[in-house]
Amino acid sequence: MQGWIALENGSVFFGDSFGYPKTVEGELVFNTSMTGYQEALTDPSYAGQILMFTFPQIGNYGCNKENYESDKIQTKACIVKEWCRHPHQGEENFDEWLTREKIPGIEGIDTRKLTIITRESGTLRAVISTDGKMTPEEGVKRAKKMEWPSNSNLVAEVSTKKIYKQGKKGPNVTLFDWGVKQSIVTNLAEKNKVTVVPWNYTIEQVRKTKPDLIFMSNGPGDPDHPEMENVVKNVKVLVKEYPTIGICLGHQILGLALGGETYKLKYGHRGGNQPVKHVKTEIVYITSQNHGFALHKLPKNVSETFINLNDGTCEGISGKNCWSVQFHPEAAPGPMDANVLFEKVGEMING
Repeated sequence: MQGWIALENGSVFFGDSFGYPKTVEGELVFNTSMTGYQEALTDPSYAGQILMFTFPQIGNYGCNKENYESDKIQTKACIVKEWCRHPHQGEENFDEWLTREKIPGIEGIDTRKLTIITRESGTLRAVISTDGKMTPEEGVKRAKKMEWPSNSNLVAEVSTKKIYKQGKKGPNVTLFDWGVKQSIVTNLAEKNKVTVVPWNYTIEQVRKTKPDLIFMSNGPGDPDHPEMENVVKNVKVLVKEYPTIGICLGHQILGLALGGETYKLKYGHRGGNQPVKHVKTEIVYITSQNHGFALHKLPKNVSETFINLNDGTCEGISGKNCWSVQFHPEAAPGPMDANVLFEKVGEMING
């Protein structure tokens, strides 16, 4: 069956539908990774978004539950140039997986052209339909009127509802789940006893977990959302009491707590090939990233530790007893060099 995606700028792209027949709306973003399609689609940081892959064929090694970063697909829909009919491994093919998860997909669209539009126009609101229940013209109108996903508190939607623990030995790490990827929990649990807490845990509740270090996760949406204001205030207090580390959204929240500001990027950084440079050593890391907002206007007592070589944006900061990075050191786009940052968890705890 034919499907289509309609953008708020009036553009409409037609393709062949796969996955679950459905009409949905979301924020169109693109990912440049060649692998890791399951990890990307199940990453809570993509909540509220329609994810387009720029790599020509997706699904070539099938789909398995062990590659999940959360308990389900988090995106609203998926767009590919082509999905692989005969993967060489996996329990399901790409179409079967999306169908079971009730996620619509479209293939056969000129993803290169659509990516160029997104890069030139910025992130666009969009409607995707694969069930024939709406016309493309109606889709354009709906896209123009829809709320931006980041206007909602997406963190509250994807965060754990109850506390849980992982890891049996080592120092106590209390991890704020603002949409955490399970690979982050797994990395931390190798050498630490990790207590994962909901997004809005209070200062007193955090203290009761007796942390040796506080870790702030990745997640979706606007870090400066009104409902995240108390979270920022709590971090401002906690960072004075405990060593603190942040990744992605956690990096942005830490920056806000220390007195910086955030802003929305034109089309964000999503993929496994973002070059970042360490300011002091000038070592360049090729990193995995997924974010639509960035940190800037840092106060004088906060150091910028990493910068993005593509656009000069802030990729890391360091303050008294705290640091954070915008990229994902737990995700390996090929080189494993950024993973060494997890070793600094123990260094901070040990002083």
